[in-house]
Amino acid sequence: MASSDGSAAALPSATVDVPGAGAPVLVVGAPGLPEADFRNAVESSLFKQWLRNLQSEKGVLTYGRLSLTRVLIQGVDMFGKRVGFLKFKADIVDEETKTKVPGIVFARGPAVAVLILLESNGETYAVLTEQVRVPIGKFLLELPAGMLDDEKGDFVGTAVREVEEETGIKLNIEDMVDLTALLDPATGGRMLPSPVTGQNFYSPGWLRRRDWPVPVQGPR
Repeated sequence: MASSDGSAAALPSATVDVPGAGAPVLVVGAPGLPEADFRNAVESSLFKQWLRNLQSEKGVLTYGRLSLTRVLIQGVDMFGKRVGFLKFKADIVDEETKTKVPGIVFARGPAVAVLILLESNGETYAVLTEQVRVPIGKFLLELPAGMLDDEKGDFVGTAVREVEEETGIKLNIEDMVDLTALLDPATGGRMLPSPVTGQNFYSPGWLRRRDWPVPVQGPR
């Protein structure tokens, strides 16, 4: 990776080598983006993983029909010393039609979700939590879930901790069932909940099923 910043008023920029891109790709920061945020974004695991995905077996640059010409880093949210959320725009062109492919990306780290099924008197109940979701302005009922605290990939440990934090239910790691292990190997054992909305995060799913000795009230 090479970089050039020019004058103090110039936008932060860098070039990255992307196999399949044909030439080094220019990465620039949007006006007003701090230099430190730009550098954190370019060096983040989120951005590097995205670059690797472009070259993967089903990557958008793999077949030579699409080309990447520029990336605009628009926003960075830090979680302590690491990048938690990253928003950027990729200029990707269809070489056959010369039209741009939608390329707005909201990158975030991996997260886990846990499906807890309770059996009571012949009925099956799923445990949901009510969460405030500011982006859509509503409270939502959803599965217990959360982002990894670091980049070490302790998915099952995070799943157990999130369930206890959100519901008070204590689970044993050895009792957890990895639902993503049942997926087609082509998925890489990962679920992409929002593939068409620009989000790139993946969310392994875990299952805990148990019998409950007392009646359970609530929606199934």
